[in-house]
Amino acid sequence: MERELRIGMYLVFVDADREERDALLICIHGNPKGEAYQQPKFDERGQFIYEDGHILYEEGMRHRWPCINLVVVDKNTGAKDQYGRQTIKEGVTSVVHWTDSSAHGFCWRFPDEEITGLAAPSIS
Repeated sequence: MERELRIGMYLVFVDADREERDALLICIHGNPKGEAYQQPKFDERGQFIYEDGHILYEEGMRHRWPCINLVVVDKNTGAKDQYGRQTIKEGVTSVVHWTDSSAHGFCWRFPDEEITGLAAPSIS
């Protein structure tokens, strides 16, 4: 299935506490259809792996979605005005797709996607 981001579409925002919230897309910073790319291979130190002077790549293609800006429904259910539940726009800018977030927080996903795998552990 080929996907395409559209201004005004419904998405799911995963906040810094990893709580999922309803959101609308208001800006796209890149290709609305995303980009396919090949993942380079890295060694245990995070350096590219070379063979005969060329970088080696993983099998298959990955897909990278652009950063986006969202308007998000406030998680405080008491935050209401004469128009209904309040929304938040400040601070919900340049949000990455969950596949580009090692923390699985402050990211977005399509409504029919499920976040898989574990978030990377914090190192302090």
